[in-house]
Amino acid sequence: MKLGLTEFLLVLAIALVTIGPVVGPWLARWHRRAQRTAAEAARARAAYQAQMKAERDAILRRFRILGLLMALGMVAALVYTLTLRPISASPQRYDPPEAVASGTLPLTGAQQLALEEYEEVLALRREGDWLYLAARTDRGSALVRMQPDGASLTVLWSDEAELTGFDFAPDGSIWYTAASSSGGQVGRIIYDNWGAAAEPVLTQLDGKPLPTPAALAAGEDGKIYFALVSDQAGSLEQTLRQELLAHTGAGAVYVYDPAGRTVQRVLGGVAGASALALEGDTLYVADLGSRCVWSLPASARELTAGGKGCTRFAGSLPGYPAALALDDEGALWVGLRWQQSDWLEGQADQTFLRGVALRAPRWLQQQLFGGPELAAVLCTEGGQAAPVACPEGLDGVNALCPVGSRLYLGGPGGLWLQWY
Repeated sequence: MKLGLTEFLLVLAIALVTIGPVVGPWLARWHRRAQRTAAEAARARAAYQAQMKAERDAILRRFRILGLLMALGMVAALVYTLTLRPISASPQRYDPPEAVASGTLPLTGAQQLALEEYEEVLALRREGDWLYLAARTDRGSALVRMQPDGASLTVLWSDEAELTGFDFAPDGSIWYTAASSSGGQVGRIIYDNWGAAAEPVLTQLDGKPLPTPAALAAGEDGKIYFALVSDQAGSLEQTLRQELLAHTGAGAVYVYDPAGRTVQRVLGGVAGASALALEGDTLYVADLGSRCVWSLPASARELTAGGKGCTRFAGSLPGYPAALALDDEGALWVGLRWQQSDWLEGQADQTFLRGVALRAPRWLQQQLFGGPELAAVLCTEGGQAAPVACPEGLDGVNALCPVGSRLYLGGPGGLWLQWY
């Protein structure tokens, strides 16, 4: 049957009259339920958001408290580290040496000598036609020899300790000093064509581990002189920096007699006994913190730096000396490990600030010392010649050795040869 528009509208009207009263209330109830459900969901969502906000605020509050506690802890740790942490050497007041200004010794050329894997030279000596040097390796240090032009590099002996100095005794043996965190040692190396053998001779002093030795010189009578930076043990650079900042004056020079196996003190009261040179019966001692070189009889005993029997051979050096060497004419060359520090000597009577510097990390301490502007100073009796400019690439002088008109300079950055 086919419905027309009139019939369709009539059917729709009948359906609305019949079903409408039932659908209307149902739709109204459904709408009210939907409104209640939406309201409950909104209240639940608001409660959840409020709870999340409260939890987030609580977490943020805990983080703020934790951050504050961490900041306070870091400040307390920094204050303790820089001001209260115990240190082995307490800074002492001292009178800084006078400043000096001068030109530089004219040079005719400079050359860096290749040392293969050795990046730092610790000590230098000439013996016969050979140049001997102690150099740092990745496993410690080694004693090597080479021709003056850098050829025929040969390793004679190596060790895990830091070889800080060596010299040749009249009997041909090599005496050496070495430093480590557990203590220093003075020993002897016997070398021939078959190899080398080392014998530690002195590892204690007055019943305690030997402090850090910086240098050694062998006398014509066979006696062995060695310099102790201070009364502390450690690496050479660490002990030198520590004494330079603390200025305890605990450095000393001792002599060991192999025949009688005795040890005697030659000189005390040195603010960092950093280098030795021996000519006949005259002993030269580099005083790191006082920027000077002392001269005294090698036969003397129990002297004090600057006291009776100990004279200032060269003073007011433009840097802190760490190496000494005599040339063929008897003139004394002084190697400078660091340049004069205006800040350090300006705080000579400020033990607190120098104590803070002593507790500071190494990289910060290094900022207190001047760059490698000067390498060495040539000192003569009754006067002081001009200093030598430092070659680019050599970060301070640990060792030097004059040979004729040539000057070998060793330190961080390798080995350099200069002509003058």
